[in-house]
Amino acid sequence: MNTQKTDIVPLGSLPRPTSGDDLATRVRTALQTGAGVADESAQRLQVAATLDGADVATLDVDLTGVVVSPREAKVARERAASFAPTSREPGTIRRLRVEAHPVTVSGAPVDVLVDVAGVPFEWVEGAQSELGLAPVEPTESAPVTGSARLSVSAAALEQAVERVATQVARGHGLTLTKLDAQFAPAGSNGVAVTVHAQVRKGVLSATVEAGANATVDDALGVTLSDVRATSRNPVVAALLVAARSRVERYEGRRMDLAASLPAGVRLTDVRVEVGTDLVLSARAH
Repeated sequence: MNTQKTDIVPLGSLPRPTSGDDLATRVRTALQTGAGVADESAQRLQVAATLDGADVATLDVDLTGVVVSPREAKVARERAASFAPTSREPGTIRRLRVEAHPVTVSGAPVDVLVDVAGVPFEWVEGAQSELGLAPVEPTESAPVTGSARLSVSAAALEQAVERVATQVARGHGLTLTKLDAQFAPAGSNGVAVTVHAQVRKGVLSATVEAGANATVDDALGVTLSDVRATSRNPVVAALLVAARSRVERYEGRRMDLAASLPAGVRLTDVRVEVGTDLVLSARAH
């Protein structure tokens, strides 16, 4: 079983917890610091656990009302890289349930329900009497099973797109003054994104239209089509050329997401639903 130091979730100091309450407290603290949980929402984070020897019989995490920042989480993971393991013992989370109705990620409220079984991990002890938990890739002979569902409102996703577009425009010397993003079904299992934006550069003002379709097949392959980013303003159109070319090279190409999954994670029934909310669901068996 191979893990990297940066994968280790710090759980305080030795000895290892002997009760579910102790483990839940440690996991809650680890999530607060390692998942970039905003201080003002930390009290909403709920964790419950039960232990059975080296295994975690149940681990339930409720992130409802919690606000997290991926940027802060990245900083926390970099700090955890100093953990120097001296011993490891394998274990299994027999049942893991993570839910949020919703959790706010980078300003967007996301509804989450993950219910899986057979998640392998290692108890890791460090040179300075530290204790950590390191995830381990599941195998074909011991696969992870269960289901996952993520849902975000189209309105919230539009706001997230606007934040990203603002940063991209600024990087090209442009100011984003208005943005309208629309999401629609693409094929039987995909999403079409169309963005109309107003940008300004000095005294110049121009309209930008961008979009793409992404469809998902039964084997967890994603294909992009109708990739575009245009403007009638020749100055702005020239600035869009480099950004468009980086995406257009994937036009019509199928990206096999399943190939990047561990052997012990086999997804089926991958569904994309587009309406008032955008919903991604899948099952593992």
